[in-house]
Amino acid sequence: MLIKFFSNCKGAGARPVGNLVAERVLAFDGDRDLNRDADSQLVTVTRDPLSEVLRGNPERTEALFDANRHQWTYRASVISFVDTDKPTEDQQAEVMDQFERLAFAGQEPEQYEVLWVRNRHEGPVNCTSVRRAWS
Repeated sequence: MLIKFFSNCKGAGARPVGNLVAERVLAFDGDRDLNRDADSQLVTVTRDPLSEVLRGNPERTEALFDANRHQWTYRASVISFVDTDKPTEDQQAEVMDQFERLAFAGQEPEQYEVLWVRNRHEGPVNCTSVRRAWS
């Protein structure tokens, strides 16, 4: 299992939320470089299987990001499992629960927003959270 936190992020919610749930996404090669066609245009692929929202509501998350007046509007992270990990649904849910307890220690669930999305189109299981906490 790998957990990665991205830098503080700013801007509207359409981009981060849209990237998580979009049917078509940019294509990457085995070295994680973007694929380009003969005319140097970026190549897109259809996710197969499609993204699966595990927890949260994409529309609500996007609206909350858009309503945030702070400079840094959200924080993103990803939890990835390699194929050999083979976590069960229950084990993945436990990882999400523990992550939320740690990331939002001292806060009640209604004090933060988390969108958990599973993407499997590149092989391993990725559970991505895009989140925002407020006081």
